Amino acid sequence: MAAVKKILAAARAHGEALRYLVFGVLTTLLNMVLYGLFQALFGYAAANSWGNVLDNILCILFAYGTNRRFVFASRTRGRDAAVEFGRFMACRLGTMVLDAVIMIVGGNWLAAPGQGLVLAVLGRWLDPAGALALWGLGVKAFSNVLVIVLNYLFSKLLIFKKRA
Repeated sequence: MAAVKKILAAARAHGEALRYLVFGVLTTLLNMVLYGLFQALFGYAAANSWGNVLDNILCILFAYGTNRRFVFASRTRGRDAAVEFGRFMACRLGTMVLDAVIMIVGGNWLAAPGQGLVLAVLGRWLDPAGALALWGLGVKAFSNVLVIVLNYLFSKLLIFKKRA
């Protein structure tokens, strides 16, 4: 019973970060599902370029709604809400550009060496197309980790900061 009380106390003390983690995971899952869907529908290069931008825009809108409501419990209205939304969009567009650069460089420009690396390690189990898809997914996962950390810092320090 003491262990349960400690866990509950830790959850209360770090509730905001835990909620951000939960909704960050949901946003990341949405991002990865859309990436896979765009790759299946439009091809590898499209998923790493314009498809990546489109899935980021959809995820940004999802993240704003969940962060505003469930993570940071923002109650701003009117002009303050518009400023909050503007800051959120500016920061998320910045991390979207970072994600796009990582996907173009890592996912497209370094695709051949990345595919070769995956084949060298996992070639027994993968064909070249599977190795390329796995490389792209790995680059996307790396980019998502970087973006999640930056987005939390921006949200906490710049966007949803508590007003005095």
